[in-house]
Amino acid sequence: MPNNLTIRLTTAGHVFISKNRKVGHPWRWGKMAVTAVVLATAGVFFTSLLLAWADLQYITQSYQISRAQEIKKQHLDLNRKLRIELASLTSIHRLEKLAAEYDMGAPQPSQVVQLP
Repeated sequence: MPNNLTIRLTTAGHVFISKNRKVGHPWRWGKMAVTAVVLATAGVFFTSLLLAWADLQYITQSYQISRAQEIKKQHLDLNRKLRIELASLTSIHRLEKLAAEYDMGAPQPSQVVQLP
């Protein structure tokens, strides 16, 4: 047999050439490809989880904004009603009518106190 003839032996997962020189593992690229596919799949999975969480947050915030707008609308309506009631309670016509009903008249000059 010639000296430059290489004999390949597969032992314990390694391929040896004559004179015990290690040659690259035959499954090295296969394992790297599997690792790359697993990492890509994990990346897609976690990205989809992140996007689902972001969408859930968007929906939750939308509901909170809608609820806050409804509360604001209710408060503005209550404010409008209270302003109308204040205007009716402090109207001159109503106060004059109540004063006549309780026999009240204009104050005497000694009853008026001037504030500085």
